[in-house]
Amino acid sequence: MIREYAPVGLIPAAWAMTFVTMIEPGIDIYWIRHMHYFMVLFLTGFTVFSWNRMSNNSVLNIWKNVIALGTVFTFAGALSFSLSEYQTVLSTLSLGYWLIAPGIGVFLSSKYMDKYVREYKGIGASGLLCLGLTIAGVVMGSDLALGTGFAVAALSQTYSIVLAAKMDGNI
Repeated sequence: MIREYAPVGLIPAAWAMTFVTMIEPGIDIYWIRHMHYFMVLFLTGFTVFSWNRMSNNSVLNIWKNVIALGTVFTFAGALSFSLSEYQTVLSTLSLGYWLIAPGIGVFLSSKYMDKYVREYKGIGASGLLCLGLTIAGVVMGSDLALGTGFAVAALSQTYSIVLAAKMDGNI
C-alpha cells in the first residue's frame, strides 16, 4: 500500500518544503535536515523492499534506478546542513539531481508506454526547462527564474506521478 500511494503525496510535499525553505529561510535547519534523513530512510526502504518487483518491469526498473541514486543525492542534501564548508556543493548536487533525474526518468519511461506517451515526453522535456530556469535564476540572481524553475519541477513531477498512479489504477 505504501508503494502505491506514498509517492503521490511525498513528491508534492517535498517540493512544498523546498518552497517553504526558500520563502521562509528562518526555519530551523534541524527540521529540514531531519526531514532529509527521513526521506533517505524512506527511499532506501522503498528501493530495498521493491527491488525485485521493480527489476522485472522496464518502466519500474528506470524508477528503481532513479530512486536508488536519489537516495545518495538526498543524503548529500542532508549533509549540506551539517557540513557548512561543503553546503553549496552538496545542496547543489541534491537539488540538481531532483530537478533533472525525474524528467529523464519520465522521458525514458515514455519509450515503454502505450498510454500518455506524449504527456510523458513533455514532462521529460520540462525537466530540462526547470533546470535551465534554475541555472538562469542562480546566474542572474533572479528569484523569479529560480522559483519558476522549482515550480515547473514540482508541477511536472506531481503530474507525472498522478498519471502513473492513474495508469496503475491507484487513483
